[in-house]
Amino acid sequence: MKFFSIISAFSAILSCTAVVSAQSDPDPIGTIYDGHVPADLYGSSYPYPWPVKLFKFYNQRQNLTMAFMDIPAKKQHKSKKTAVLLHGGNFCSVTWSDTARQLSAAGYRVILPDDIGFCKSSKPQGYAYNVHQQALNIHSLLTALGIDQATVIGHSMGGMIAARYGLMYPTSVQQLFLINPLGLEDWVAKGVPYLSVDASYGSGLGQNFTTLKAYEQASYFPNAPWKPEYDTWVHMLADIYAGNYGSDYSYVMALVTDALLSQPVIYQLPLLQTRTYLLVGDSDVSALGKAWSSPAIAAKLGHYDELGPAAAAMIPNCTLHMFPGLGHAPFLQDPKAFYDVLLSFLD
Repeated sequence: MKFFSIISAFSAILSCTAVVSAQSDPDPIGTIYDGHVPADLYGSSYPYPWPVKLFKFYNQRQNLTMAFMDIPAKKQHKSKKTAVLLHGGNFCSVTWSDTARQLSAAGYRVILPDDIGFCKSSKPQGYAYNVHQQALNIHSLLTALGIDQATVIGHSMGGMIAARYGLMYPTSVQQLFLINPLGLEDWVAKGVPYLSVDASYGSGLGQNFTTLKAYEQASYFPNAPWKPEYDTWVHMLADIYAGNYGSDYSYVMALVTDALLSQPVIYQLPLLQTRTYLLVGDSDVSALGKAWSSPAIAAKLGHYDELGPAAAAMIPNCTLHMFPGLGHAPFLQDPKAFYDVLLSFLD
């Protein structure tokens, strides 16, 4: 009911093209809408610093809306460089805002998408949230924008999607940056037990600011002080869980977790053909499934000080940089150190 009420209220916005039925011929590319967009979209009212645009496309027998920001380069470059930044599972595109400003100042047009299922994008309940599909969605967006090549930067889950994007579309990637990506180990092979989608969904229903902050502090910034500016990113997620789309979002996260557990990217890293930079905070202890594993299994997981070098050795054309003492989100924990490295590696 809530979905149809929002569609009715904002029909001019969220239905900028004719509704595609299963019997019609859907637009193979999709449509970009850059008119007015409400501040509260699909359960996310978090303010974004640039205008939110909508990519309307048809996928898995349904009409979907991907929210994104398109930031122009502050200085023109003859090569018209573009960077697309892919967010993590407990993040949104807006978390990349400061990085986008750095890249824009360096002459890059920057695309910041919210993945389908996350933040200000559609949250379909019957959807295959695998990394291949999310990579295809990003490629469809870039195609609709007329972008045939880009620097792809992904963090956490976004790093997993970025790696898959590099495998699927190697000629479309100028350079690939993986920031503490998930999937550098096979969690299931290391003993993580199966957690049903229903059980994962039930756990998600209990998420709030306190639980999210506790998880992020323990997993993302271990043995480091919690900075007040991190609170805004926790509120960003907690507000979605507490809003009208909270149940839908919890179920999306359960489906995403189920998909990611079965698709570690570690086995395909030797197949990457793109120039790749692996940037890793060596104090990161994040691992999918650690929360519901036995202490003995959990102790084996998330050792990025070992996972980073091992993964870099598998990638044919890879440069590794380890951030001493930093955790899962080095671009938040020590922005200066992160930007110094990122900008030095960019073309």
